[in-house]
Amino acid sequence: MGGLTSRRGAANLGRMELKDLNGDERTALVGLVREVVMADGNVSEDEMDEVGEIVDAFGEQGYQAALDSFEARFSDEESFRKFLSGISRQEARDLIYGTVLQGAAADAIEGGESELLSWLANTWKIEMKVVDLPE
Repeated sequence: MGGLTSRRGAANLGRMELKDLNGDERTALVGLVREVVMADGNVSEDEMDEVGEIVDAFGEQGYQAALDSFEARFSDEESFRKFLSGISRQEARDLIYGTVLQGAAADAIEGGESELLSWLANTWKIEMKVVDLPE
């Protein structure tokens, strides 16, 4: 007979969530979503759902503050890349990259978006794994 357990299990107890990101990490996420997921100007329903999850995690004011910070601080991709290089918590990097990739995968990832994601994966030392999904 067992005791009460969480479905999430001990392995997920310390797992970072979007709400755990600090100010710079939130700015990085919102900026990347803007640059990668919403870059083509055509926002799909899946992409809107992804943005909605971020808004839910940060709150509307928190999301807007991160977006305002991004827009005020970065006028070109080079300065944004330099900023992204300074994001140091690996767990935050993994979470941000995974969130952006999930949103970007909702649509086809195109040239400039793909190049930025490749650069980011290399810079942040993101390990990519191919997983076979059950049919």
